[in-house]
Amino acid sequence: MSEAFGFMFAFYGLLLGLAVVEVASGFSRAYDERQQRRIGIVAPLFGLLLLVDLITFWMNAWAYREMADVNYMIAYAVAVVALLYYFAATQVFPKATEKDTLDSHIMEHRRVVVFCVLGSNLMTQIPPAISAITTPWPLPDFALWITLNLIYYGLLIAAAFAKSKTVVITVVAMAIVYVLGATAIFAG
Repeated sequence: MSEAFGFMFAFYGLLLGLAVVEVASGFSRAYDERQQRRIGIVAPLFGLLLLVDLITFWMNAWAYREMADVNYMIAYAVAVVALLYYFAATQVFPKATEKDTLDSHIMEHRRVVVFCVLGSNLMTQIPPAISAITTPWPLPDFALWITLNLIYYGLLIAAAFAKSKTVVITVVAMAIVYVLGATAIFAG
């Protein structure tokens, strides 16, 4: 592990950690307020999706452990990726002062959550995309990378725009299983 990576990973880890704490706090508030406000299923599913994706982000950062140098552009990119996730995490569960049910809240805020997650994911795909262009990948590897990402992005977009709560529940659950499955297969 390079010193540059250790330096940048500490910053990235702190920011991602704040997002994890926000999701965990949301689950805690939901549990504490369960007598006054139904927990529902959509908000917990979105919270779980964020946790799964955040852990995946954290682990994927390890691929850059031999990073030779840190510059402002990398620091800004790391901050934007992590802060988009933090913002998404703040939108999953309602604040204690809000009266919405958890499901009503997330159904109203899900597009913001999804677009923050999409933005973070797309930004993290810039280095592999550059690598695929500058050192051409074998076609099956490139096709797999593109396909895996497009399926996930499609599930997220469906969750953002579906009119039916049942469809949202289904595609978010599918996205969670998809990320866990892909991670188990490819990171194992």
